[in-house]
Amino acid sequence: MQVIHKAKDEAEWPFEADSGTLICAKVLNKPAVYFVPEQKPEATRAFVLDTDLLAMAMVNMGMSNVLKPYGSLEALLTRITPFVTMGRRLCTQPPGTNLSGSEL
Repeated sequence: MQVIHKAKDEAEWPFEADSGTLICAKVLNKPAVYFVPEQKPEATRAFVLDTDLLAMAMVNMGMSNVLKPYGSLEALLTRITPFVTMGRRLCTQPPGTNLSGSEL
């Protein structure tokens, strides 16, 4: 797990919430990346991040308030790919590791 925050002038921040937790879990022995926004009321479930946009849309069906509006699928992919990559790196850490800074 790693807590992430929007930088002051970050234009490509893909999430509605200004901060949240990035999580990686092995699902069928493959890394799966999740984002849990820091918000009130608390999120009811984690939002799956993936570069496979169709799979991401299917899993996250009904969760419309996590991502900021985007102009095209290419723009969305550009915004989320760094977080997917960072999240997958979390799975290379020892189980239970909680990173508090920008270690990745």
